[in-house]
Amino acid sequence: MRMEITALRYGDNFIYLLQAGRSAAAVDPGAARPVAEALSAAGRRLELILLTHQHADHTGGVAELKRALGCRVAGPPGGRPADTAVQGGETLAFAGVSIEVLSVPGHTANDVAFHVPAESAVFTGDTLFAAGCGRVLSGRAELMWDSLRRLAALPDGTRVFGGHDYTLENLEFAAFIDPANAAVRERLGALRRRAAEGRAFEPSTIAEERRTNPFLRCRDAAEFARLRARKDAW
Repeated sequence: MRMEITALRYGDNFIYLLQAGRSAAAVDPGAARPVAEALSAAGRRLELILLTHQHADHTGGVAELKRALGCRVAGPPGGRPADTAVQGGETLAFAGVSIEVLSVPGHTANDVAFHVPAESAVFTGDTLFAAGCGRVLSGRAELMWDSLRRLAALPDGTRVFGGHDYTLENLEFAAFIDPANAAVRERLGALRRRAAEGRAFEPSTIAEERRTNPFLRCRDAAEFARLRARKDAW
């Protein structure tokens, strides 16, 4: 059964809906209302919530959705509101499709990503963004570097669905850091044209991130830590 992936905006967060037949799953529902409205319009039932980490802007809608719809909630260990703790190497099933859990700590100590090979898609939360990565908060730079390398090793065509839309700022930083990178300049120009035309969100790919994301182009964890510190102060 073919799966449809829809991006819902909540501030600068993305909430993702995975929809197949009459069933739906939600990734990182920071608010309940946009999810409930989208599912009502599509006539689908929420069966599963996937959480990449426990920050409130990714989990704020979970309690209301679970109370109203009785769906199950899967997320990393170490906190609520997940009722099923999942770790890297595990596999979940939804609508006949396998969802691989990847351990990607760094932003926090327990982040996970959800890889759906059948749909060439990975949901990366606050670990990997389009042209950027998340801040290192309760995790460590070495962990984040290892996590980014793990994501960068996915197949080239894997579509990247990150937790926030910081793409313009990230590409402007990438162009500042690597002014000779023609792929960065091309991607930045394409994004500005798309924004001017009011075109909808489009996911990037792992291949595109390897070409244009400065954090994936670091040689080692020490270089990554220095670059992340520059971005934090930029």
